[in-house]
Amino acid sequence: MGMLSSSLTGRLRGTANRTWGYATQMSKRAMFRLGIVPPPFRITIDITDRCNLRCPTCSKWRRPPSREELSLDQWKLAIERLREVPLLPEISISGGEPLTRPDYLPIIEHAKTQGFRTLLISNGWLVNEERLRMIEGVGLDTLMISLNSLVRSVHDESRGTRGSHERIMQLLEMRRARVGRTRLSLLTIVLESNCGELAEMARFAGRMGFDGIMYQVLLPTEVHYCFAAESSMPTPAAAWYEDNPLWVGSLSTLSRQIGKLLELQAAGYPILNPASQLRRFVTYYEDPGIASKVPCLGTVSRLHIDPLGEMRLCYGYPPIGNILQDDPRQAWRGEQARLIRQSSRTCARPCRMLNCNL
Repeated sequence: MGMLSSSLTGRLRGTANRTWGYATQMSKRAMFRLGIVPPPFRITIDITDRCNLRCPTCSKWRRPPSREELSLDQWKLAIERLREVPLLPEISISGGEPLTRPDYLPIIEHAKTQGFRTLLISNGWLVNEERLRMIEGVGLDTLMISLNSLVRSVHDESRGTRGSHERIMQLLEMRRARVGRTRLSLLTIVLESNCGELAEMARFAGRMGFDGIMYQVLLPTEVHYCFAAESSMPTPAAAWYEDNPLWVGSLSTLSRQIGKLLELQAAGYPILNPASQLRRFVTYYEDPGIASKVPCLGTVSRLHIDPLGEMRLCYGYPPIGNILQDDPRQAWRGEQARLIRQSSRTCARPCRMLNCNL
């Protein structure tokens, strides 16, 4: 009975999330076509570049961490300065791995006191039962855990760390077995090694009663770069995906799985990606050059704050100001922001495929 109830709850949430996602996506596209720049829909804060895993899909861990990341008091001030900025009172907290900071709980708690709904994105390694209780205790709304496969060896290889899968599965079972205020979602990168189990992962999320699962395509490691080392995204090699063992070459398998995901989504499973994005996955792995044809909605819909406090419209461009020194509302509509939005219309970077561009 409990499993049935969890599955039904997950499907109801999936339907609600899908309906809301379609509505916001349509409004963003309309404003993009008309050249309208609303306040940012959401805020993302990357509170650290540090990470405890060695994922082959990311380059953050390949550089030494910066000593100049914002302190707790500075992040509190930053959050206060962001309070009235977004259209929706939502703030995503990520990294790096945000739990590598010893003060991640006060950051979440302060965001809640400022009226934000909070989403924390984690690789799950550091989330044990005690930390889960503390996260729930400060009022975190949603915890998003990275899970690339239900198969231990596949997930661990994709995270560059043995034992990662075991820790995450223990966390997921522990979360399902307890009643808590914090919802849980999954984040999955689509790889050659997991492209045949995408639908099963959605069914798993539905059975467990999770709030959702979101899929992300593979991108160059330069997309996930260390902000302290680079002022903007390094340019990846033109053929970065060739000979990459993670790149999906089994296109017929991927196509079948995307078809199943669309069927499951229509049936109410909590798949958070818009259907239009899921359909684009196959053509992207056929030819990653199609990324240049994807409208860049991110520069008109989301404000990012990096670990050094720099405000960004997109990780592919330089900052538009610093949250501790500049008014975020003015920076959002300033000349630098205007030039970036203009340039983003013809930009060919593959980061257009990131979920922050939704």
